[in-house]
Amino acid sequence: MKVAFMTNGKKHLAKHIGLAKNIVFYSLPDGKFLEMIENPIMQKIKNENICIKKGIEGNRRLHVGTEIPRFLKANGIDIFVSYDFGKGIKDNLLALGITPLAGEKQSVHEIIQTMKNNQHNVNR
Repeated sequence: MKVAFMTNGKKHLAKHIGLAKNIVFYSLPDGKFLEMIENPIMQKIKNENICIKKGIEGNRRLHVGTEIPRFLKANGIDIFVSYDFGKGIKDNLLALGITPLAGEKQSVHEIIQTMKNNQHNVNR
């Protein structure tokens, strides 16, 4: 099983999926770190010189709700952990068979530990 986290480093969840700097990947049940890559939405912002002003969410036209789920599916992700989810991205993740999981203020390490413990308890 493969899990992805939106981060602004490697330790804590980012509060905004589209503006997070990185995506980190882990495997379960072992909780092994696989890799950290740049968020493809941030790559798009840089490559296309998109100005991201503060404003109403969804008006930036970054298509986070469709592009991130497709990206995750193409990378074999089973569970996607983020601080929070809008309805659109959540529905798109579920439609692609990816489980959205809100992690709120926990660190990536704490979430992985909880997932490992839950896997272990399920397999007993």
